[in-house]
Amino acid sequence: MRFARVGEKLRRYYHYYPGTVAVIGVEDPEKKSRANFMPAVWNAGLSFEPPLFGVAVSPKRHTYRLLAEKRPFSVMFFDFEHAELVAALGGTSGREVDKAEAFGLSLRWGEALRVPLIEGAFAAYELEPWDHFETGDHDLFVGRVRAVWEDEAAFDEDGVPTPERVRALLYYGRYLYGPPAPGLKRIKRP
Repeated sequence: MRFARVGEKLRRYYHYYPGTVAVIGVEDPEKKSRANFMPAVWNAGLSFEPPLFGVAVSPKRHTYRLLAEKRPFSVMFFDFEHAELVAALGGTSGREVDKAEAFGLSLRWGEALRVPLIEGAFAAYELEPWDHFETGDHDLFVGRVRAVWEDEAAFDEDGVPTPERVRALLYYGRYLYGPPAPGLKRIKRP
């Protein structure tokens, strides 16, 4: 193993990857479709009670401004077959392009909150703004889950999206995407 002292800027910072890609959706009144989307790999469930979910977004992103306005937002999870779409959503700025129109997205709107959802996700959350934290070069936006959408075929009897049921989209860093590896093993806790 190689040792490297951390200075002001890390040379490599992908040790915690792969990570599941979440696509954030938020209403954008300036767009014809009224929707904006961006992928975020820095995302996590934060609390079960109340149900809280967080996404880290750079202030450089168009989505940041929309979230900072305390708009409700969605978080969607896609299978590996959607990798090119998700990468394209991340490689195009919502400042310049109506992504829903540009990529021919089939949209629906949330039932609990006015949030845009892209058809084809195997799971999605509708989130109301809960809190916002400055955390270095990205800010953490925390939302309270108000509704959950899921493709029941993607989940096993325990509610887990196993690779036998869905090939969740993972991000490995440096624009490298892939599916989960087969051969999961359920280990019982002692």
